[in-house]
Amino acid sequence: MTRMKKQRRTVEMVILEKTPKKKERLTDPDSYESRKQAAMKKRKKQLSVYEKARLEEEQEAKNAAAGKRGERKLGPLADKIRRINAKKKKSEQTTDE
Repeated sequence: MTRMKKQRRTVEMVILEKTPKKKERLTDPDSYESRKQAAMKKRKKQLSVYEKARLEEEQEAKNAAAGKRGERKLGPLADKIRRINAKKKKSEQTTDE
């Protein structure tokens, strides 16, 4: 038994007489070009070095204004922890005296 070599079968090709222009493809929301363009717009842009430096300076200024890092009010959990710590300090002071 001999092996048969694969043969390329000729398929009837569909040839468009007039291909749609790029502007027409972009108006169709399901086309590859329009989906690609929408994805490029949604894509997160990287910050420039100058922008990163500016944001870091702002963060440092906030930390300096707050005294030290973590002193700012961060939410209800931080408030709860502060209250508990204050109660502990008061109870320690009363037991020491």
